[in-house]
Amino acid sequence: MKIAVIGLGDIATKAYLPLLSRMAGLKLVLCTRNPEKLAKVAGEYRIAQTCCDYRELVDMNVDGVMIHTSSETHATIATYFLERGIPVFVDKPATLNFADYQKLHDLSEQHSVPLFVGFNRRYIPLWRDLIKRDDLLTLSWHKHRLNLPGDPQDYVFDDMIHVIDSLNVQGKLDQQDVQISVQRQGGKISMINLSWEEDGRFYNGQMNRLFGKTCESVSMSFENEAYQFNGFLRGEKFEHGKTEVVELADWTDTLASKGFRDMLEDWVNTLKTGWVDEQVKQRNLSTHAFCDNLVKAIR
Repeated sequence: MKIAVIGLGDIATKAYLPLLSRMAGLKLVLCTRNPEKLAKVAGEYRIAQTCCDYRELVDMNVDGVMIHTSSETHATIATYFLERGIPVFVDKPATLNFADYQKLHDLSEQHSVPLFVGFNRRYIPLWRDLIKRDDLLTLSWHKHRLNLPGDPQDYVFDDMIHVIDSLNVQGKLDQQDVQISVQRQGGKISMINLSWEEDGRFYNGQMNRLFGKTCESVSMSFENEAYQFNGFLRGEKFEHGKTEVVELADWTDTLASKGFRDMLEDWVNTLKTGWVDEQVKQRNLSTHAFCDNLVKAIR
């Protein structure tokens, strides 16, 4: 199976290529506009096929493409390949507004070709199964930054979308049901807090970009049982007054703990089957729609 990697910035070279290069049965093609970067990365991973123009990939008979370019270019590049019946993996956010994402979704449906959005936090092994439990009562997800207030679109689509999508487990997030609180500093957004109830469960999401450090925490509760995670490797379980450490195996590497390994395995399986689950499609639509509406509300 031949997969093209378009864009060789940090996310591609630090998160994706180290895993893709070790996956059996894959042949990689690299594409970037920077010829020096292309030669360097191709040499490092011993990849023979390369190009500087993504449109050349069609003639290389690729089975799928992975788009890791800047967010504002995602829609254009993804459209090019979906129109030609080539499956697309695109980093979150797939687009910077909902109208463009709807167009990509419709193209995917029209041509019966998979559109896969790279939300790695859907695959965090430490708590992935816990979040899916039917008896979940509360779920809280906080992701903070140090001294980084921002404009609404960048703040929401390029960063807080992680929190929003991670809480959008059922793919039914509707802005009308959500209580939204916003803090500003000097005309920029410094904090957003979201809270809502859905199917008898309570959800809370927050991003504070004037926090004391860059960090992420997840907590959830069930009846007389709760969990607190302050990272991707370990956390604590509280049950009947007792505390127990919950952690991944010592040998688990960073990319696996952050969900990238399982996400890429799901992507490769999607290429083999040509099928994306309907609930996943709805979740992608719902997350991008909510982000778009949130930006409009903030403005």
